[in-house]
Amino acid sequence: MRIIGGENRKLKLAAPRGREVRPILDRVRESLFGILRNDLPGAAVADLFAGTGVIGLEALSRGAARCVFVDRDPRCAETIRENVRRAHREAQARVVRSDALRIAQPGGELETEAPFDLVFVDPPYRLMRSSRGSERVLQLLRHLGEPALLTDEGLVVLRYPRDAQAPAEVGPLVQMDRRRYGGMRIAFFARPSAPNPTADK
Repeated sequence: MRIIGGENRKLKLAAPRGREVRPILDRVRESLFGILRNDLPGAAVADLFAGTGVIGLEALSRGAARCVFVDRDPRCAETIRENVRRAHREAQARVVRSDALRIAQPGGELETEAPFDLVFVDPPYRLMRSSRGSERVLQLLRHLGEPALLTDEGLVVLRYPRDAQAPAEVGPLVQMDRRRYGGMRIAFFARPSAPNPTADK
């Protein structure tokens, strides 16, 4: 696994031992960051359910100012710290070992780093495939849409399996667009007044 664009292009990243992760394929990542290219320079980013941290590090490599990585698994958190060191991004990164479903609740720790311009949400597929789990993810999206966490033109990017559903709107956020890549989908959420990042794609 490697970073595919920006200052850290071709940098090889570590993966947590004995832990199954679902890194986004290079071609999908290239498409995603092509869509987001105008939103990245100087952006404050949160990478939730970060796994290896590849998405947040890709954002930093392409011009984001800072990134908060959140994952509750200690092996993933340590892997992210190692990858941050490999990319020499310590000054721009904070790694938080916590449950992303809780940290973004009102008054939660994520507010101390907010507001964010860009939030990546990549929950385990099992959550999105169960009614209870998907409702917890939707509650997370509702929290992320609040002004305390998201800037006026901020964007939330949700990755989920093809056999699950993402709502047309959730709380203050509306689904601006959706892309399908094989067995996965990526949905883009923002406030109705925000520009659509995929409009020219």
